[in-house]
Amino acid sequence: MRELGLISKQPGSHVYKKATVERPDIPNTLNREFDVPEPNKVWCGDITYI
Repeated sequence: MRELGLISKQPGSHVYKKATVERPDIPNTLNREFDVPEPNKVWCGDITYI
């Protein structure tokens, strides 16, 4: 790398923005009540990996 004049470049850290307002077009139907009366009534997901 030195002979070719190449240098290593590391990516900078990523900072997520904090949401300040709730989105009115996406309703909060679960309202943080995670105890459901029976199976297969409430589904949720996580898009952290995407």
